[in-house]
Amino acid sequence: MINSIEKIIKKHRLYLLSFFVPFIIMSCYFAYRNMFPFGNSSILTVDLGQQYVDLFAYFRRTILTLNLHSILYSFSNGYGGEMIGIWAYYLLSPINIILLIIPAKFINFAILLITLFKYGLSGLTFSIFLKYKGLKKDLIILSMAIAYALNGWMIANQLNVMWLDGVIILPIIIMGIDRIFKINKYSLFIVSYTSMLIINYYIAYMITIFSVIYVIGKLLIDDNTFKIRFKRLLSISVSYFVSLLLSAFIFLPNLIELKNGKGAYTLSTFKWKVEYNPLKMISKLFDGSFNFSQMPSGYPNIFVGAITVIGFIIFFCNKQIMLKRKIIALIITAILIVSMFFEPLDLVWHAMQFPIWYPYRFSFIFCFWIIYIAAIGLDKQTGHIKTKEIIVSGIILVAGLIYTAININLFSYMSLTKYLISLAFVAISFIVIHVSNKDNKYYLLCLVVITIGDTGLNAFNSLNAISYVSNDDYMKYTETLNHHVNDIKLKDNSLYRISKDFYRTRDDPIESNFYSGSTFSSTLRKSTPDFNQKIGNAYTTGSIDYSNGTIVTDSLLSFKYFINTINYNKTYPMIQKSSTRYDIVNNDVQKIDIFQTFKSNNAFPILYTSSGNVFSKIIASDPIKFQNSMVKQVTGKNSDVFNEKIHYTILSENTNPLTELNNQVIAKNNLLKDGEIIIKYKHQKGMVPYLIVPASMNQQKCSIKVNGEELNLPNDFQSTFVVSLPNNKDNKISIKVLNGKVYTNEFNMASLNLSKFLNETKAIRNQNNHIKLNGNTVSADINVPTKRTAVATSIPYSNGWTLTVDGKKHPIKVINDEFIGFNNLSIGKHKVKLSFYPSGLNDGILISSLTLMFVIGFYICKKKRK
Repeated sequence: MINSIEKIIKKHRLYLLSFFVPFIIMSCYFAYRNMFPFGNSSILTVDLGQQYVDLFAYFRRTILTLNLHSILYSFSNGYGGEMIGIWAYYLLSPINIILLIIPAKFINFAILLITLFKYGLSGLTFSIFLKYKGLKKDLIILSMAIAYALNGWMIANQLNVMWLDGVIILPIIIMGIDRIFKINKYSLFIVSYTSMLIINYYIAYMITIFSVIYVIGKLLIDDNTFKIRFKRLLSISVSYFVSLLLSAFIFLPNLIELKNGKGAYTLSTFKWKVEYNPLKMISKLFDGSFNFSQMPSGYPNIFVGAITVIGFIIFFCNKQIMLKRKIIALIITAILIVSMFFEPLDLVWHAMQFPIWYPYRFSFIFCFWIIYIAAIGLDKQTGHIKTKEIIVSGIILVAGLIYTAININLFSYMSLTKYLISLAFVAISFIVIHVSNKDNKYYLLCLVVITIGDTGLNAFNSLNAISYVSNDDYMKYTETLNHHVNDIKLKDNSLYRISKDFYRTRDDPIESNFYSGSTFSSTLRKSTPDFNQKIGNAYTTGSIDYSNGTIVTDSLLSFKYFINTINYNKTYPMIQKSSTRYDIVNNDVQKIDIFQTFKSNNAFPILYTSSGNVFSKIIASDPIKFQNSMVKQVTGKNSDVFNEKIHYTILSENTNPLTELNNQVIAKNNLLKDGEIIIKYKHQKGMVPYLIVPASMNQQKCSIKVNGEELNLPNDFQSTFVVSLPNNKDNKISIKVLNGKVYTNEFNMASLNLSKFLNETKAIRNQNNHIKLNGNTVSADINVPTKRTAVATSIPYSNGWTLTVDGKKHPIKVINDEFIGFNNLSIGKHKVKLSFYPSGLNDGILISSLTLMFVIGFYICKKKRK
């Protein structure tokens, strides 16, 4: 037994080392950073901590509880949304099986283990690729495999863990193309490319572009006849098509949904411009050339190590390599480089959308290409390099070093220490490569040692620039929130939503499995953030957060429970606070730790009969007017429940005097002193006050306090917010101008006539429609009276919904471009069913199944012929 293991290890030691060396290097770093289980830190940071961990918790819960309907749809996804897009973009990596094996309380360890495996597998597949390409020196293969697994893109994007599968599969896909060209075997390419399309279609798109470029390059190098080359092109084209058909079960429904989500942001035109001086990319080849500021915007992460850079130059100096091959390699390199600074090409690689954070997401392909070319250059060295080649490579390296030294202060991620470390590795690598005997095992061993040191220090210096969430903080917050949510569920099993005035992430509802109005997802439908903008709540193109609601929106959107917190900074330092909901005054349900839950008696049913006006188009200049119109829609009455005329006084300190709030300019008199206005208003009986804050008064431009408490709004929002105000005896709003002047635009105050609102919506709130949620079907028994002939819901519309009334299919209409509604019902009782099933899923399954049957039949017939 021991002998057999030793034989296996000896036979596959290259592959084992290619896997375990990157795995161990990163394990050592994670241990150094005290990441759980090595300490109390965690691997959670930025989107990994604010989005992916919540989706991984959802993944684990869904699979282990066999709650399979939530694979397709979940009311925890914003106000409710399809989930197949989230699975396709985030969750289909086979390595995620680790999440199912490790207990939920160790989820951060499971994610760390997934990340380590992806580092190791990247090194493994690249070494397999280089071995297949005919490289003879195993230690060069190992050196390049380490460089590939720990390249700058991998280090910078390890938090985008779902993208890392592309780095693993890319070498296998290129191997598959080579096999088609070499021996006309399709299976490796079809299996690997199909897998990539299924695991992450976004990264697969980028790999597709590169693979097409690679195929064209191979066709140009090929010395065979036009007929043979055309036949190979046809073979690879068919293989692409077969892979696309095999992945149709996941690809087709996502393509349909993308049209309403991220596809809505696709640019149809672009500017022919250079995004930055391309010479600045040279600095990204230096050790530790990464920090937090490089995440939202920066230069491509292309660190590959000194050995690789020198090996790449040597490739073009080596006379044994055909000139045609060098020219094609240079052209492909040029295409990749130009793509990283020329806007039209950059957009093409990103599917015609500028990335929101993490720019130049395709730069892992550049790293693959450079390391591959370097591996060939190093492997084909024989004897001593000629003086001419030494001079050429020396000039190129010295030029890059001088340029970076002169401009080092331009790069926030660079320092003298990092520069000197890179200089040392370049100098040592240059001497070792150009002086040593190329067949000496110590020379080859030096390459491995240098690569380990170079890439290891780059990982150390790069990741040290990022902070991570404490494991205990994450676990404590999640357990407490779960406790609150589960307590509510035990007492109330009806269909409702829960809101909060705080969040650790906007995916808290998915993490803790409750229905709300918050989500953070790259697959979010455009209509949902558009709706949040209209009602004065937080949104971005990929997220929404229902934290600044009003009594009106709470009611209309079926928010029955509200959780708030105080003293959050001390107990839970990682959570973010929204502005205080002073208008929440109903029953206190429970208190746990620093959190307390309130219950509202004003929530509408999630499905209810309403006025036929509910389908009318709303044109409103601010969120309060929009909410007034929403109430008119459902009630059929034409009077406002909000009043934007509140009596207040304005005092000015070092600013121009104001007589009203909106459409004014607040300018400092003395720019060297603070400028502030103070708004005073008094208690209004039966009225609930709100403040309308436009984007022109975001926290970058002014500081707003209400009765001495800071108004918690996003730092740089782009639309108008509505926040509740206290209704005490005396109240004060202070606005400090941070710059020279502030434009108030729609800034105003409004008050809700609560008794009027409750009276006008009483008939809706009192409806008992026996609403049930069973899987992805919402059923209800409704009674249609003469005055309310339409049915409204707070369920977001998408193509996958079907409606039956009394067992017969009924057309769906859309309310306010967001929610499901329907009309033309006869007066009396009806049984209503709304069922969700992703549009295109059945067609996709059929296409994939038929294609799979065809492929299996094809291979069986081919095998019988042989």
